[in-house]
Amino acid sequence: MPLRLMRGLGLLVEKIDCCEDQCMIYWGVDSELTSRKFCGKLHYIAQQLGHGRNTKKCPCKKMYYFPLGPRLQRLYASESTAKHMRWHGEHSSPEDVMQHCSDSIAWRHFNDVNRDFAAKVRNVRLWLCTDGFQVFGISGKSYSSWPVILTPYNLPPSICMKSEFMFLTVITPGPTNPKQKIDVFL
Repeated sequence: MPLRLMRGLGLLVEKIDCCEDQCMIYWGVDSELTSRKFCGKLHYIAQQLGHGRNTKKCPCKKMYYFPLGPRLQRLYASESTAKHMRWHGEHSSPEDVMQHCSDSIAWRHFNDVNRDFAAKVRNVRLWLCTDGFQVFGISGKSYSSWPVILTPYNLPPSICMKSEFMFLTVITPGPTNPKQKIDVFL
């Protein structure tokens, strides 16, 4: 029942195989590879079923991806949230007051450098946040997962940090944090 409900709401999840050294994910054209492009290690490990008679191929690691597109489309499908998604381009604040990150010098610089993107007020600007947590509260073990949460910065300050607008997009597998390799999972 929960899986059917999630599919009906467009809350899908994709399990994507990934390298245990976090050097690549097996997605798209790379999904059929049997060894890794960068480190050469095998994609699958053999796992025995039963008394050693049969084996099956299991990926070394899996990451979980929750597609962002359908959730952003729902924000524009509702009239009430669609107007909020244009707020960043339609509001005005005094020059010396910063009410939202759209009032910042960095935002204005981005608009100057990327004029085509900035010209369309409906284009989505996202904030990325990640932090590790210990799975199942296992203390003393060195295993953690790293969720990646995206939040649309198009929204006004009064609602942009509400939990319903923070989208869990990726869960990277442990046992260690991705450090500088987080871009592999994005």
